[in-house]
Amino acid sequence: SVESLQRYFSMGNTACCSGNQDIDVATVKGTELAAAESVHGVPPSANDAGIRVPRSPRGTFEIRSFGELVFKAALKKEPGQKLGMDVDFMAERKVLPVMAVTGGVTAQWNNSAAERFKIRKGDCIIEANGVAENATSLMETCKNESVINLTVVRSFCYDNLVQDLECLVRSKECGPILVRLSWHDAGVFGSGNLRGGCPNAAMRFRDSGEGVFPANVGLPTVALALLSPITSKYVPLLIGHADLWALAANIAIRVLGGPAIPTRFGREDAKTASEGVASQVGRLPDAEKGAEHLRDVFKSKGFDDKAIVALSGAHTIGKCHLDRLGFDGPWTENPTTFDNSYFKNLLQKSYTPETSSRGCPQNRHAASGTIMLNSDLALIQDAQFKVHVERYAEDQAAFFADFAEAWVKLQELGSPKLRDVL
Repeated sequence: SVESLQRYFSMGNTACCSGNQDIDVATVKGTELAAAESVHGVPPSANDAGIRVPRSPRGTFEIRSFGELVFKAALKKEPGQKLGMDVDFMAERKVLPVMAVTGGVTAQWNNSAAERFKIRKGDCIIEANGVAENATSLMETCKNESVINLTVVRSFCYDNLVQDLECLVRSKECGPILVRLSWHDAGVFGSGNLRGGCPNAAMRFRDSGEGVFPANVGLPTVALALLSPITSKYVPLLIGHADLWALAANIAIRVLGGPAIPTRFGREDAKTASEGVASQVGRLPDAEKGAEHLRDVFKSKGFDDKAIVALSGAHTIGKCHLDRLGFDGPWTENPTTFDNSYFKNLLQKSYTPETSSRGCPQNRHAASGTIMLNSDLALIQDAQFKVHVERYAEDQAAFFADFAEAWVKLQELGSPKLRDVL
């Protein structure tokens, strides 16, 4: 409805966060993001959430907010006159992306309108004569009405979304936590006795369920706060929460040097925490356990030994944060580079058991300060796993190919009706 769009029209300030080389210093206070989402459907801006991120030499991350990009266009078709606009229609969408202005009344409007009100390729029609959030109804209105009052959003398409995500990952160096967000959203899927679960962004509700899982500490706060300017701009008109999380992870992997992974769309977002799973036990791996535990967790998702090892290679980026899961340290010496260093470290370095200051068992390489968890070392302690570790340490291309295959499968678990385009 038109009323449901008003929250977007009021977003007039540019969402801007200072660049930051260490996302751990970000703090969240005041109104929780998830609480805001449960009422309004979209989170507040990063500034509204109380994010404090110090400046760094990398400059700023800045995107124009939704409200700044919205404009109105009033088109009046004479008898026999065409609209003169090609749109990329898809019934599943809530908007009509503009592909080209070909003449007709739209070209007439552009000839007389000020520059900021001209309709261009890449813009999106989000409302026409009071009709909104339904591409089919929008299309019919534009075709059949002689007077069409449009609400249009400038540069509001998939390409712009990708650009904003790339900017976020590069400026905030937050790629690893975005990968973890998607992994834990999808990884709750199970079969057999653990049947259920799917990537549906249930984690954004922090009253119960996935939003309060111990394994997810930092995701509903830090990760969603970092993502909030993009969420506020694009969700739900262009993309849903779960699809955004999947796309953000895949963009992050590519930006950090990993494989280009395709994203499919159409995941259904949870409306309440109850639409997620009730417990993480048996669904997400326990870092303190070994090989058979890994097989038990991943078998219910349909993964074999090769896929388990390939997916474990995501630890080539990021680090363990003491204040979140109780472990402390990075797996590799370049935690913002996606490569096969994780596997090389497993084979080439010696790790000494230790206990973190939070009482969690881990293993550290003294010279580099890098760590491995018990579940990481299980990959070389088990002969069937170690075969794949050795292969990936030797052949990065093989790791990338197998990781991409397993990762796509993980992201699509329990989501049978996905499409190739947004």
